[in-house]
Amino acid sequence: MALTDEKQGQITMAIAMVISGTIGYFVLKSGQSPLNVVFFRCVIGGVGLAGYCLFKGYLKNLHLSKLQLFLLFAGAITLIFNWVFLFTAYNLTSIGITTIIYHLQPFFLLFFSMLALKEKFSRSSFCWLAVAFFGLAVIVSPEGSGFDSRFLLGCASALCAAMLYAITTLMTKKLSGIVRPEVIATSHMAIGAVIFLFLADFSKLPEHPEAWRSIFILGAFHTTIMYLMLYTAFKKASTSSLAILGFIYPIVAVVVDYYAFGHLIKPHQVIGAALILVAGISYNRGVRFPIIGRRQEIKT
Repeated sequence: MALTDEKQGQITMAIAMVISGTIGYFVLKSGQSPLNVVFFRCVIGGVGLAGYCLFKGYLKNLHLSKLQLFLLFAGAITLIFNWVFLFTAYNLTSIGITTIIYHLQPFFLLFFSMLALKEKFSRSSFCWLAVAFFGLAVIVSPEGSGFDSRFLLGCASALCAAMLYAITTLMTKKLSGIVRPEVIATSHMAIGAVIFLFLADFSKLPEHPEAWRSIFILGAFHTTIMYLMLYTAFKKASTSSLAILGFIYPIVAVVVDYYAFGHLIKPHQVIGAALILVAGISYNRGVRFPIIGRRQEIKT
């Protein structure tokens, strides 16, 4: 029996999220600085995506206005520096904690959309936002005495990554319907490769085959293949399915973090993580906050 488009989209999304959950593992196994990892990811991933676009003929007759070119460039800048902050956070905190904090991005997108697009949002949305940030406060709260400055810096880096990715999403939404997502991603990789050509430290390249293997996997598997799988899922699966399946990513990241590096989330951090993930799922699915009687829109 043939699978429906919805089921195909769900399976593809689930696989893509499992792949996403292993990104941190390969970043750390590469032994490279975040700047170097981003450069190689852009180069290898960009070559793969460009090859796909050429094969499909997506790069033919491509005409963009000055505004669209600006949005494409700005989206690339925010995407690649989102990776820098994300990969930095992996080193300062842990893959699991970083990924959970990174999942505050839908709420940053909510905030930026409110400012930039003057969109309306329900009170439920803002209540879920409050729950998510309370969860963040629980995660970063010290257990015992004193603050771990390294841990807090890592959490701040994860927050910066989430904010930058939200801006990337906003820029990309403005281009949707005009430029194919595969072309946008290819352009982002090309711009990132050029910029990080001047930022990467080529005096400290990997010395072992395992490190080069990790870098290649990040570029070919976690960029080219994963991106194409995501675009397939976005076209076939419903928004509600995508919202739920998206939370496979942090769960896999926590499991990988534990089995690969022995990082175990502390009890109070489990509570904070649960608050963030529940708030994120509820917001993405449009679930009404329990104490909100009727849906009321806030106009800004």
